[in-house]
Amino acid sequence: MNNIIRAKCLILGDSTVGKSSLTQAFVSDTHQYQKNYNMTQGVEILTKMINVPDTQSSVELYLYDCSGKEFYRGLVTKMSSQASLIVLVYDVTSENSFNLVTTFHDLVKTQGNNDGLRGVVFANKTDLTNRRKISPKAGRDLANSLGLMYFEGSVKDQKGIDAPFFYLVNEWFKLYMDKTQSFKLLS
Repeated sequence: MNNIIRAKCLILGDSTVGKSSLTQAFVSDTHQYQKNYNMTQGVEILTKMINVPDTQSSVELYLYDCSGKEFYRGLVTKMSSQASLIVLVYDVTSENSFNLVTTFHDLVKTQGNNDGLRGVVFANKTDLTNRRKISPKAGRDLANSLGLMYFEGSVKDQKGIDAPFFYLVNEWFKLYMDKTQSFKLLS
């Protein structure tokens, strides 16, 4: 019997850090880099089914690609309710986008009903080595301070795209199984 578990995954970060490119590359499996930039207006929702290895279960990810513009912050706050997973994205060449990671994390944490929230910090644009301002250590330290895992890569070079999402799917599945087992023990 195939068990389908659903998860709401928010993709958050400043404008132009590559949230939409990351999300679309992951969903498409082709990892084609989107050369034309189209700013996300509010929230774009995409879905992808991921099979959990060594099980007959799948996680259906509802990916909420959220605009980083302050104008849409109220809408993003409303979308943050009952999130299961978060991907906080920053651009390694932008100190401002790095500093906003904590703001977006706090935005989600202040919303109710986010028990068991799992997340990652994704440092994007690592292909721009000569322009890099944020070191991997700084990124790891930030992720650790927020209780999240750190990943980095380059959507343009098609590196590191899948790893954060597969990590989150496995974490969500483990949490689901733990809750299922606890429920069975109480019954």
